[in-house]
Amino acid sequence: MSGVQPSQFDRAFSRAHLHMKLANIVTEIREGEVIADAALKGIVSGEPATVEHKFQDPFVMRPYATCWFGTNHMPHTRDFSDALFRRALVIRFNRKFDASLGQTDPMLKEKLLAELPGILNLSLAAYSEALEHGFTDPESSRQAKEEWRLEADQVAQFVDDVCERSTLGKVGSQKLYDTFTSWASDQGIGQKVKQKSFVDRLERLGFGRTRDRHGKHVSGLEIRPGWSMQQQ
Repeated sequence: MSGVQPSQFDRAFSRAHLHMKLANIVTEIREGEVIADAALKGIVSGEPATVEHKFQDPFVMRPYATCWFGTNHMPHTRDFSDALFRRALVIRFNRKFDASLGQTDPMLKEKLLAELPGILNLSLAAYSEALEHGFTDPESSRQAKEEWRLEADQVAQFVDDVCERSTLGKVGSQKLYDTFTSWASDQGIGQKVKQKSFVDRLERLGFGRTRDRHGKHVSGLEIRPGWSMQQQ
């Protein structure tokens, strides 16, 4: 088993830790982290990749580890295609257990260890069922995935938080990107999309591009007044 953060998958040294591992389990993704989406898709698909351990020769690894990530904050991504999201299964754990109300069991670990043979039997039975009928993708998981799709999209989230759609609206591209980077820093987003990708994404979201003697603009939106004042 390995425990490589998904933001580190694009680093050959980090990815090498997945070699001959059945599972990559991370109990908490750091807030504001951006998934190395291209590398993650390759890992999930089992595509061979050249990796290396420090002070050793590079080698070709064909990963087969299943990636499990626990998080209180869904990670960001620069890939908004179905190629990434269809590979993910999001499971929400909605229950909270309050020790003051007697809802926790301090002996839970010991009890689970004692029941490991039974847990293994249940797991094997569920695995056999999944092989025969496929994995169940419940409505709650589909909804959580769609919410993540929006939250992971830095640009779409920025538009929802900071901008207003306006047919006659127009904002300078540089001013809009500067506002975005300020907002992203406030949100704890470490790796922000580059300016070209930012404008390209806005265009895919339905906004236009214009150019006049004053420079380049994005049309179809306005920055909310409070944010305009904040940038001054």
